[in-house]
Amino acid sequence: MPLMKQALRGTAIPGSSSQKSAPDRISALPDELLLHVMYFLTLQEAAQTSLLSRRWQNLWASLMWLNFDAAKFSSMRTYRKFVNNALLIRSSLPVPVPLDAFWISAECDNSDDSLDYSDMHPWIRHALNSKAWAIGILKHFGPKPLSMQGYPFPFTSVYLKILGLCHCSIDDWFAQNLSSCCPLLDDLDLMSCAIHATMFSSTTLKSLAITSTQTEKDFPIEFQYLVINMPNLVSLSLEEIPRRNIHLMDVSSVKTVSIYLYSLSFSNSQVQCSILSALSNANSLTLVSPSVYEDVVPKVLQRDLPRCETFSKLKRLHLGEWFLSGGCYPLIYLLRRSPSVEKVILQLDTGI
Repeated sequence: MPLMKQALRGTAIPGSSSQKSAPDRISALPDELLLHVMYFLTLQEAAQTSLLSRRWQNLWASLMWLNFDAAKFSSMRTYRKFVNNALLIRSSLPVPVPLDAFWISAECDNSDDSLDYSDMHPWIRHALNSKAWAIGILKHFGPKPLSMQGYPFPFTSVYLKILGLCHCSIDDWFAQNLSSCCPLLDDLDLMSCAIHATMFSSTTLKSLAITSTQTEKDFPIEFQYLVINMPNLVSLSLEEIPRRNIHLMDVSSVKTVSIYLYSLSFSNSQVQCSILSALSNANSLTLVSPSVYEDVVPKVLQRDLPRCETFSKLKRLHLGEWFLSGGCYPLIYLLRRSPSVEKVILQLDTGI
């Protein structure tokens, strides 16, 4: 029995005698149009078309956008089998078909076993060998972050431009290889990852987003500082990164900034950080912090204020409540250095 028929056994598309006798006009359409229609189907639904006729047998495998979503499967075992079979079929096509985007959504409520990086590594290699320019491991949840240690750096590619990772372990080895092994990477999104790296440095990245909700125990003391050195970065988003002292080294090209801090954002109130003072070229700046009564964040940010240059290009300013401390001194100080600002949003704590 063919591989995909085994994977789809019991899920065949129902038919009727009248349907079987009707003329098959859709099969006469060109492959490009049929593949365009398949983009609106889930991969399971697209794969089921292989049961229609020989004409359709491997057509779906030529899709250039693949999103393997485990939530559509009854167990992680059937999900793993489906992905393996699908990629095996793609590898056996008479003419190799390149990939544009490859997404792994590995969340399954009814999984009977776990999915680790040993499963994902050959999938990612297939995507990169197929010249995919966008890759993502999304909705990956487990007892601990997904670790890539023990494997060659997985994302080596001269085609990769967009990378999104969820609940993965990111260390200095990963951060250093990312810069050297992905020369065209310009968009990096790290969601709920354990950031065990001390520096992110790149001359190609245009967009960086880091959101981490890992607990304090996940961050050893040697990883207190997080340095970002990206002179060509245009968009920066940092949200809820606990116990990390953020230092923006060179982000001189950043135009849009969104930073959300909270009570655990810094290791203590005495740290020296560079945040506001590194963003003088921004057009839009969002810096939301805890209540004015919270102690650590306001002290750290106010210590950075005197180093600020004029925000000559700033048009939109969205601030958290800490700017109202000290008789609104931080707010007044910043506005005096923003001669072109057109819109100011003050986000207040509704609990007061």
